[in-house]
Amino acid sequence: MFKNSCIVSCGILYPEMKHLMDTGFLNPHKILFTPPGLHAKPDELERQLRKRLAQTQESCPNHKIIVAYGKNCYVSPDEPVRRVDTILQEVQDQEISRLQGDYGYDILASFDDRQRISGGRESRTLWFTIGWLKSWKAIYQRYIGWDRADANANFPGFYDRIIVLDSLGVADEYMTEHAEEILELFDWMGLMVEFHPITLDRLKGLLVDALSQ
Repeated sequence: MFKNSCIVSCGILYPEMKHLMDTGFLNPHKILFTPPGLHAKPDELERQLRKRLAQTQESCPNHKIIVAYGKNCYVSPDEPVRRVDTILQEVQDQEISRLQGDYGYDILASFDDRQRISGGRESRTLWFTIGWLKSWKAIYQRYIGWDRADANANFPGFYDRIIVLDSLGVADEYMTEHAEEILELFDWMGLMVEFHPITLDRLKGLLVDALSQ
């Protein structure tokens, strides 16, 4: 279905995209990823996204390009009206479609789904994808530059808990083989970590929609 398309995706969605390729749903001509978590470094995000788009346009000149980024994953620090779609419009010399979601986690679970999962406390929940779970240190400690005191001063006051949108069934593995990592995350952020199983139906649907746009 996707063999005549090329994909540029945020690295946060790498686990889910790889699974879709491994299981045969996704068979793009080419797929490139930007490093995960660059929303915390918007200038670098724009640089990396433009770089991947240029590489894709060079290697896929006759293919549709699908971008797996939420529209609010990039906000220019100098021009807040500049978002992901602004970048796409500026480089668009061939057909480009973006997955219609606000953020990476929204691409996996809709607002209504998150309201249901969180018992109506969507805005009080810190939503993690599997990619976020693997990259949280790079995002918060390296990119944002927070230490444990910063984290404890910010997260517990705004969020009740972390919910990991578990689309690949990693909960048992993490709770047994990576229990120390979960405890470290809890200790650093001061938030309990829960896993909630989801399907990849929303991601699949958004990919198909982008293909047909």
